[in-house]
Amino acid sequence: MELCFRGYLAASHLLQWEPMRWHALVILDSGVEPTGFVAAHTLSHEYLVFDDIESPRPTRRPPTEALIEQGLKFAAGKERLLVCCRAGQGRSASMAYLIRCRDVGAPEAVALLDPTRHRPNRLVVELGDRLLSELQPLQAFDDWRHRHGHIRLSDYYDEMEREIDRLVEAGARDLITGQISA
Repeated sequence: MELCFRGYLAASHLLQWEPMRWHALVILDSGVEPTGFVAAHTLSHEYLVFDDIESPRPTRRPPTEALIEQGLKFAAGKERLLVCCRAGQGRSASMAYLIRCRDVGAPEAVALLDPTRHRPNRLVVELGDRLLSELQPLQAFDDWRHRHGHIRLSDYYDEMEREIDRLVEAGARDLITGQISA
């Protein structure tokens, strides 16, 4: 399986340049409605709606085991899968990791994660661990997090901003939700 995960901006750009080549698992924030872009540019798609939170918060929708299971079921058997969320660092990284765990096991799947780019949502991984318990994705994830605990994402913000600027200069826009990023 070819698997990639991105933020909405980069995912929109990819789907514009490679229409009808990807299946897409799109994670939306609660209260956000998608445009018709994903449906028009993918082979198939699934929307999951939950916020990037790791503990309950008023007005925020947490991930659930049922949503994670829905995402895993959708991903099964897909040759080319794009997983995206608003920033491409938390929820989509977590879902991509769980999908890869199922396909190749947790020790190999953790290689998908870049500690200078990703802060996977631990609650998503924890819920996935209940579904894939024999693969122990949570243990491998926690080990990865511990090994890279000294790396601060904020040290890489300038580099990430330059990547976003390059996408914008190339004409990328968030066509998935139509929202303008701050």
